Amino acid sequence: MKYAFIFFSLLYAGFPAFSSEFNPEPAVKDGIPAGSEFYLVTSTDRDFMGKLENVSDIAYDQGRTRLIRLKIPYEDLSPELKAGLKRTERGEAHNYRVSLKTGELPKPEVQRLVSGVSAESIMKYAGKLVYAGKRSSSQLDVKKGSGNKLAMDAVEEAFKSLGYAVEKNCYRDRKCDKECNISGLKSSGSPEAGIILIIAHLDSVGHENAGADDNASGVGGLLEMARVLAGFKSDHELLFVASNGEETGIAGGYAYVKKLKASGTLGRVKYVINMDMIGWNKDGIVELETDKEFLEHADWVGVQAYLYTKLKPYVASPAWGSDHVPFLEEGIPTYLSIEHWETHSPCYHQTCDQMEGLAWDYAAEIVKLNLAVIAGKTKLEI
Repeated sequence: MKYAFIFFSLLYAGFPAFSSEFNPEPAVKDGIPAGSEFYLVTSTDRDFMGKLENVSDIAYDQGRTRLIRLKIPYEDLSPELKAGLKRTERGEAHNYRVSLKTGELPKPEVQRLVSGVSAESIMKYAGKLVYAGKRSSSQLDVKKGSGNKLAMDAVEEAFKSLGYAVEKNCYRDRKCDKECNISGLKSSGSPEAGIILIIAHLDSVGHENAGADDNASGVGGLLEMARVLAGFKSDHELLFVASNGEETGIAGGYAYVKKLKASGTLGRVKYVINMDMIGWNKDGIVELETDKEFLEHADWVGVQAYLYTKLKPYVASPAWGSDHVPFLEEGIPTYLSIEHWETHSPCYHQTCDQMEGLAWDYAAEIVKLNLAVIAGKTKLEI
């Protein structure tokens, strides 16, 4: 593996504590002319990547963060290639391990909170989605009771069983069933309270009984967080959203932002956590992806990873390709927690993305991290 940033491994009083320092000018490969325009690659399609290779040079390639420089004018690109590129400044591209300092120790109450996470519980939640069948949102046009509809029903039932107030945000009429986001709310009791929103997409690309890592694992993590927090009171509202249509242009994420705007509650959303593909582990690395405005926040999240989990946190930017993007576009501190992209599942978007072979203990560590983040941003009481 290759990394652009040097990191150290020190311990303080038996626990690591880390700084929010990062290299503001990422390394760009030699031979790239000064003044070049850079584009972030926002597609993983193999055919797309093959076509892009013929008209570009790679300028920066770490984890999920790949910048290219075009060999031909942007205007000469096909619409397909244009759709998978985002104009990006050189200084916006980062992928680095959070660096060290001394001074911070884990809090016992947060340790107790995260100790309630169960890898087996995450796996069971995820399995209900995987074995629902084909979960692509397009299946809602094919038949009543499709895998996507059954997945929505499973999430709704899980929220209800945990005592959350459930709401369907149906944003598109399909031929057989509506395409909806499913949310579960734990109210703070105050209509003016801030909101911490946790999101993960329930749809898949549509293979039968597949999509385990992408993204039944993330929804399993979402429901496990809801389960662990069900017995707590908070001074923030905790809003869990199982989004739909992520694989078709982040449709559900954008629809949910639109809903929050229409209801006048978007301004109350203080933080957003996204979980997507948290089940494949080769090296213990978790990528925390955000935009340049929130690198310091992501670094703080990385500190929580060292304090409360076994994870190795890396921060990546700019953001692309999942449900964190619509919230970042609204200026809300948001990050994606995702498995290490350089060693991500070899079954990504394939029929072999099955329950077998996934690392549920690793998924549990990511859930612990995101619970620790919530504990650091709100006051929790039994």
